[in-house]
Amino acid sequence: MSQYRRILLIADPAMKRTPAFERAVWLARTCGAALHIALFDRNSVIKGAALIDRDAAVEARRIWMLEREHWLRVETATLQAGGVVVTSEVVWARPVADDILNVAADQQADLVVKDVHLEGVLQRVLLTPLDWQLLRQCAVPLMLVNSLGHALPRRIVAAVDASHDYKAGDLNDRVIQEALRLAIPCDAELHLIHAFSGPQQLIDPNGAGVGSIGELERILLPVHQRNFAAIADAHSVPADRRHFLRGTPVRVISDFARQRHSDVIVIGSVRHNFIDRLILGTTAEALLDKAPCNLLAVKP
Repeated sequence: MSQYRRILLIADPAMKRTPAFERAVWLARTCGAALHIALFDRNSVIKGAALIDRDAAVEARRIWMLEREHWLRVETATLQAGGVVVTSEVVWARPVADDILNVAADQQADLVVKDVHLEGVLQRVLLTPLDWQLLRQCAVPLMLVNSLGHALPRRIVAAVDASHDYKAGDLNDRVIQEALRLAIPCDAELHLIHAFSGPQQLIDPNGAGVGSIGELERILLPVHQRNFAAIADAHSVPADRRHFLRGTPVRVISDFARQRHSDVIVIGSVRHNFIDRLILGTTAEALLDKAPCNLLAVKP
């Protein structure tokens, strides 16, 4: 299992060191990874002024970009003096998923780090916030940072789905491998968790109810327990680091991370169709609001 080699940090347009900035720097330093800092920003007033006075707008944009480039040069020089291999760029654009993904591809990044930007509930229904877009589209492991209790994570929670049989190379494997990739160089504890929410109903193909919820739960519970044990055994997870808990995934994972003072939750993120996202969302997306720590999302 290789350590991170190239980390992409999406910098704050306000030109300040944020929790994501600090986390990316410390990970790059610890893993010996190259760090690329990309700052996306655009001034709508300057953009609109081009319709009235193009030359003045061009000059205003040049000054705007120079301010950001200067800030990045200063930060880059400071990091280089501390032994970090770092490059940077300023992009005249509002940060959008496609631009970030293109930079990640150009840099051959194996980790993208970004601060969480929380949106209002109504906006999340009507629009697709950037963090949600990245969760759905970013093929590279994505770390969304909402706080920084420690420079490096000390306790990491890997959330797996034990509803199906263990299969080497599946999303559960990817989640655990990525959690280990983060935990090993940071010398962090790794805990494995599965939330068994139980059946809500059992419907046959013709639409008729089959059996009681209690009966179905007695059938499903040992299946999930067996699958969880197989996942943990495959990765030699110690008994005291295995946590098979009952309840809805978002609440269980969030509560566990809070009680254990965890630094990062690693979870799989898969695509859903529009109706699924509108009504239910995904566990990874819901955790953006509920999780008391950083989120590391992994694709299949």
